[in-house]
Amino acid sequence: MFEKIKKMITKQKEDDTIELEEMKSNDNTQQVLEEDLTYIQYSAEAVGYENRENQWNVYKTIMQYIPEDASVLDYGCGRGDLQAFHLSEYNKELDYYGIDFNEPLINAGKEIYPDIEEKLLLSDWFKLPKNLAPRDWCVNIASSNLRYDADMKKDDFKYLQDTITSMYDNATQGVVLLLSSRMAAEGLVNHDPGRIFNWVQKKYQSVVLDHTVSKSGFCLIIYK
Repeated sequence: MFEKIKKMITKQKEDDTIELEEMKSNDNTQQVLEEDLTYIQYSAEAVGYENRENQWNVYKTIMQYIPEDASVLDYGCGRGDLQAFHLSEYNKELDYYGIDFNEPLINAGKEIYPDIEEKLLLSDWFKLPKNLAPRDWCVNIASSNLRYDADMKKDDFKYLQDTITSMYDNATQGVVLLLSSRMAAEGLVNHDPGRIFNWVQKKYQSVVLDHTVSKSGFCLIIYK
């Protein structure tokens, strides 16, 4: 009898130990998930920047070309941080829509910026919603330095041409793109500024290429 009770107690201790280990494992998993969510929602690195200061400086560069009170459609908006930057920097809300094909980032933006939840669109920028009216300006802040599509038949230059065409067609005043030209990181697209300028100038005429903004990239500005 005592031997049987002893075995039952031992078995219970083993079960309790297993349950405790499972609880610890679940806690660790939950902590990792929470850390991942925090990273996606708030980290500058999650949207391709070294830190928040660097991110804000890039946004300042882009916004210097945009007239005050102009509306903006952000191609490759990520979380929609450009809207948050504008509010913190100028104490004024930006008339803003953002579009991105990255669902985790769009969802993160909807969570942390509820005021623009309906203006963050999960979509391919070649397939914009038909009810989305053109904005004054379309911006593309380094989003064409990566390829998210799976179209192996379309080379990088053609992909950029189609992107610029879409942006131009959906802007009433102009287009601004920040593009890389000498980035060493694997997977990034390095653009030929001369080739791009020649094509854009021939097609749209009123164009500026600004190399002063970065040692490894340039801004392309097209006026309508």
